[in-house]
Amino acid sequence: MNSKTAWATAGLATLALSLSAAPGVSLADTGSGDSGSAVIDTGSGVLDGVIDTGSGILDGGSGVLGELFGSGSAATQQCNNSTKSGGEGVTTTIHQLGTAGPTGFVLVYETYDVPDRIQVFYQGAQIHDTGYVGDQINQGTGSTVVAVPAGAATSVTVRVTGPSGTKWDYTVRCP
Repeated sequence: MNSKTAWATAGLATLALSLSAAPGVSLADTGSGDSGSAVIDTGSGVLDGVIDTGSGILDGGSGVLGELFGSGSAATQQCNNSTKSGGEGVTTTIHQLGTAGPTGFVLVYETYDVPDRIQVFYQGAQIHDTGYVGDQINQGTGSTVVAVPAGAATSVTVRVTGPSGTKWDYTVRCP
């Protein structure tokens, strides 16, 4: 077991133990009919703020849990390389900028005729969000300058969220 797997296993065990005393979460030996769905249902409020798909704590496939449960980690590529549609759902890609913040880069995107959302993160914090862009009239063609704050990391993470039938591409230009 590598150190990342050991850390994640310990973290999940700690999370599981802490939930045993959480209000609204029943243990199996109490005779409750509770199916435990609140443990997985982040909308119930029981885990409100604990499982946040954008925080990097338990980030749904781009970190430790993704490696443990088989969804893999985010792809990595150099700036100035085009990233093409990953299809329906969420596609996460790490882009090497070659320099730490503060800096800036141009994000060029095309979301065609199905609205998609493009979010940019630096050191776990969101630094840009296009909102959902693209429709049959507008075609979702655009570019924006993304300001990267001071920090130690030399990469940004871009997350694209799209519905069924989506097609998109974007490029993170080098600073």
